Amino acid sequence: MANDKDFVVSKDVEIGKDSKVTIGTISNNAVDLSSGNFFTDTPAGAVTYTFNNPGAVQTFQMKLTGGSSAAITWPNSVKYEGGTAPVAPGNGQIDTLTFTTDDGGTTYIGVLTGHNLS
Repeated sequence: MANDKDFVVSKDVEIGKDSKVTIGTISNNAVDLSSGNFFTDTPAGAVTYTFNNPGAVQTFQMKLTGGSSAAITWPNSVKYEGGTAPVAPGNGQIDTLTFTTDDGGTTYIGVLTGHNLS
């Protein structure tokens, strides 16, 4: 029955599936997005993260526990509210961030979702 509410599905669709959190790996400050969607790290000193192997559309989270004198440089492809990246968590403090890309990693939207969760 044709009407203006018809639609065509051209790829696989899953409805009603559970969301899964997979712990990913960070090696030499490179966040391997093909390995998971939740990453933890304790940056100490100056750290420059890179995001590698993104999917076409992908959201992932990072939980950072501040180490001594932590200072973080994020990829230039990450855009933040107001144009300013959040600072590294203080020593022993925990911050969480969520990143989303819908263009295969050309740009990311970064959101500080938890600050000083101690």
